[in-house]
Amino acid sequence: MTRTRSALLVAAVAGLLTLPPLGQRVLAPSDEVRFVIYAQEVLQHHAAFDVHVRAKRFREKPPLYAWMIALTSWPGGRVTGLTARLPVAVAAIGAVVFTCLIGETLLGPGLGVRSGLALAVTYGFFAHSQLILPDMLVVAFMCVAMHAFVLWQHTEHRRVIAPIAFYAAAAAAVYAKGPVGLLPFLICGVWLWTERGPAGLRRLWSPLGALAFTLITLTWLAPFVTMGGTAFADDVIWQDWLLRYAGRPQLSKLLGDAVVMCLPWTFLAPLVLAVAIRNRSSSVVRLLLIWFVVSFFVLVPITNQRTRYLLPLTPPLALLVAWWSARAVDAFRAARRGLAAVSLVAGCVMVVTLCWPQTLAWRPPYVVVSGWSSLPLVAALLLLAGTLSWGLYTAAPRVLMYGVIAAMTVLLGYGITLHNRRYNEIWDFPALAAAVEQHAHGGAVGVFGGRWFALDYYLGRRVFSTHTLAQFSDYVSRPDHPIVVTNERTWNDVRASADLDVSALEERSVGGQTLVIVRARGELPPVSR
Repeated sequence: MTRTRSALLVAAVAGLLTLPPLGQRVLAPSDEVRFVIYAQEVLQHHAAFDVHVRAKRFREKPPLYAWMIALTSWPGGRVTGLTARLPVAVAAIGAVVFTCLIGETLLGPGLGVRSGLALAVTYGFFAHSQLILPDMLVVAFMCVAMHAFVLWQHTEHRRVIAPIAFYAAAAAAVYAKGPVGLLPFLICGVWLWTERGPAGLRRLWSPLGALAFTLITLTWLAPFVTMGGTAFADDVIWQDWLLRYAGRPQLSKLLGDAVVMCLPWTFLAPLVLAVAIRNRSSSVVRLLLIWFVVSFFVLVPITNQRTRYLLPLTPPLALLVAWWSARAVDAFRAARRGLAAVSLVAGCVMVVTLCWPQTLAWRPPYVVVSGWSSLPLVAALLLLAGTLSWGLYTAAPRVLMYGVIAAMTVLLGYGITLHNRRYNEIWDFPALAAAVEQHAHGGAVGVFGGRWFALDYYLGRRVFSTHTLAQFSDYVSRPDHPIVVTNERTWNDVRASADLDVSALEERSVGGQTLVIVRARGELPPVSR
């Protein structure tokens, strides 16, 4: 199979997984919806940089992702759940394709397809292909950069284009989210050091590439600095980028998140990494191993950890699994058969959890049990457990890889529909916005005790944020008596204040918490500050 056919095959599988569910899920978490509001502001006001999310100029992240949402939404004139998620889904397909190309180049014909498909069905990778976050763009550009680096270091006739592509892709990754986009330089620098010592770092330098990186970065950095350099340095560079590395790391949480992120390959990871370490004298294996290890350990010092920060682990793990399946699947026989037993037991536990959830005191809220509709999930789980355990026990790489890929394709492709249905019931912001509008009648609306940016989107206008009891009092005491949405805990604080005469109009359960719609009953005295 040619490289082009391999790329088209994995792109088709990734597209069939990621594209159909795009319009199914409501907009909910504020971390995601802020990009939607930014893009909507770009569409309405034609301002690329001077964009406000509520009353604050948004510069928490570089603007590339929001611009991409605006671009996909431009034909319809409005951002939707589908157009907001489309850039992420396309980026996921791109990451799968370039992982396939890296595998074809480094591992040999056929293994690129295994690498790409293994990435496409990795649970954390697929889950993040459905979120409105720039992290998938970072991973896609990182895969482009790593592919360019492989060509740069292994093919003499591409010594001009490849380094420029490497630097440009890294600049695009920074454009998507910030300093995390520099990770390819660290990974490739460590690998070159292991190959040639400190002198090897010179092979990472390209004047034309550095020029491309600088020009691309200045297109967003210069406007950000121009619109208040001091505020940008304090609020973004210092607070958002640097202070994340100050504090006490949470290694146990990081490991737990990594276990979930890398499923189903988590079962194979100990064996794969052990074999890779034993074969680290191979330049190719060492590059993939360094890519994985650096992507993990660069997160260890971060005190404000998020599961999505682990997304860069998934491409190198998929490549390592594909390499292991073809080159060293029969290594460590006792450990391999032990993992086979663990996989079988874990699969049985998952089937029991799905079919009889009452056997456990807790289960994930999005695990939907709906009679006969759960049969495809049960069948896929049985296939997953069977092929994983049998492939490990007998060292049968094709059974192992393609059986797991087929099972995960069904689990993810079918399960996402059930998940989204339940998710929409839990995060019913459209119903909350409709209830708020019934009381506001097009008037002013504020929030107190949370951000809830989804209200801005579903109301179709900007919501006012109050952060203190004094600000809340000032806002609700306005002559037009605006509506305010708060949560149950903050509402109890409001009622405990003897100076505030505010009544609850309605309560709604959203995202597992009770949100209260309130309004002042009469003229309010000012709250002492």
